[in-house]
Amino acid sequence: MYYMMPELQRLLLTNKRAIGFLLPLALFAFLLVGAPNEAAAQGHKRVVQLTGFVTIGDSLYGVAGVNVFVPKTSRGTQTNAYGFFSVPVLTGDSVVFSAIGYKKQYLKIPKNYQSQSYSIIMQMQEDPTQLPEVTVFPWPTERDFKEAVLAVKLPDDGMAIAMRNLDPKRLEELFSTTPMDGGANFRNWNMQQVQRQEQRNMFPTVSPFAIIKLLDMLRNGEFNSKK
Repeated sequence: MYYMMPELQRLLLTNKRAIGFLLPLALFAFLLVGAPNEAAAQGHKRVVQLTGFVTIGDSLYGVAGVNVFVPKTSRGTQTNAYGFFSVPVLTGDSVVFSAIGYKKQYLKIPKNYQSQSYSIIMQMQEDPTQLPEVTVFPWPTERDFKEAVLAVKLPDDGMAIAMRNLDPKRLEELFSTTPMDGGANFRNWNMQQVQRQEQRNMFPTVSPFAIIKLLDMLRNGEFNSKK
């Protein structure tokens, strides 16, 4: 709560209209006093059009998609497909060049720079990012991994494996269960065709008339009379 002296309070009550007129004038005078200081603070900075070409090291290959910006401001752009860029800046600004796979580069615009344009060739240095190695196991926990390792059955020596594979029962089982491939199927079909042809040639061909004549001869006893 604020208290006022009786004389000032009486003066304000009698001069409300004067105070309402003088208050906007006082605010306008205050703005006029502060404006030159702010203008002076902004007056020493000039707008400069920064243009340039961003390359890879000492080569002439342009880098596309490089971010060119002034930190903590809304001024910025990106290089085009050929590595060129153009962006307005102020004298005294620090310009940052950044891109994935390259080290950040910095450019300082001189405060006393007088020209309206500033042209550069920025050389970016490669900075490949190496991610840490990650080993993926098919087991959810280390305990399950240890149990799986302990449960592994190591193979026997070579001689034991060879003797087990040459076991007659094992070979017979493999022969009966292993399917034939295309070549084996063709050879089997070809062999069956040859056997059928041989059987067809070995089967005797008898005329039905000869069978009837043979039966008549047996009925008439011609074989007995010959004896």
